[in-house]
Amino acid sequence: MRKVFMTLLLGCSLFMGGLLSLDNAFQVAAAAEVDESKLDGLKCFIMVRKEIKGKKVVDYKDGKLFLCCSSCVKKMDRDPDKYEAKANYQLVYTGQYQQHACPFTGKEVTSESPQVEVDGGPLGVVEVKVCSDEMVEQLDAMEFGDQVKAVFGPKGFETGKFSAE
Repeated sequence: MRKVFMTLLLGCSLFMGGLLSLDNAFQVAAAAEVDESKLDGLKCFIMVRKEIKGKKVVDYKDGKLFLCCSSCVKKMDRDPDKYEAKANYQLVYTGQYQQHACPFTGKEVTSESPQVEVDGGPLGVVEVKVCSDEMVEQLDAMEFGDQVKAVFGPKGFETGKFSAE
């Protein structure tokens, strides 16, 4: 009887271990892929003079944020709203999130849609699609910080339907 119980226990353990492994595999598959080539020379969006490569990585939305140090991780944890637009910008820059609609109107964008380069210098360049040439002109007229707030802030990010899919 004891031998049967031990065999059953071992079988259940192996089965549950297999399920846990499958579950972890699904979680990894669901996570957004990072374009590793974009990390070379990339600077922290909080402390812009410091490089992020090989430093601190934190989970954010359905992706990963790359920061330069524990201090920046604490700043992000303490006041995520303050850094939300730049964090969203980094998700798009690193290829973890894609845009599906105009961040101003919510209309679907295609490969034919007009686009603007939002140039963050050490934070990278992100191409943003919009639904009209007038919106291209509006974004071009803005400073980088204003572009980031308009496109990657909470409203623009939601309206632009940015996602990890």
